[in-house]
Amino acid sequence: MSAHKDDARSKKIVFVAHCLLNTNNKVKELARYPGMCKDVIDTLHDYGFGVIQLPCPETLYLGVQRWWCTKYLYDNPGFRKYCRELSKHPVDYMENYEQIGYQTVAVLGCNGSPTCGVTLTSFSEDWGGRPKALDFESTLVEGAGVFMEELKKEIEARGLKVPPFYGLNLDE
Repeated sequence: MSAHKDDARSKKIVFVAHCLLNTNNKVKELARYPGMCKDVIDTLHDYGFGVIQLPCPETLYLGVQRWWCTKYLYDNPGFRKYCRELSKHPVDYMENYEQIGYQTVAVLGCNGSPTCGVTLTSFSEDWGGRPKALDFESTLVEGAGVFMEELKKEIEARGLKVPPFYGLNLDE
């Protein structure tokens, strides 16, 4: 069955970290935009990409009022299992799209995030126990966040083509 001749869809999809489309989910003091990163949306629109918003594991697990955490605190069996479960729904979309000839063009994460960082995450063994001040910039290390790692594993486990993962640094 062919598509209707007036159907203008691009059949190209980008999966986007929740906080890029809704900065209200970010940890207090780390939101750089009032509601969303408009530059991201405008760029995706300019290229004709459809957008799927990824879930925010941190907000769903600990709520909006959560403490700042680093990957050191999130990288535990229970939270990994939670992220693995959350990754199944977006990958269901990817699999369905691939079956009908659509292309997942990219996954956009938020660098610096302990869960959604792609090439840069936060990690510090100094955070734990009673909350204390820590210079967030000093915690940044190379590597991916827990959710991005689990999302990629789920894509690979299903034998799907792994799209490029890009980490956006919102301070730049």
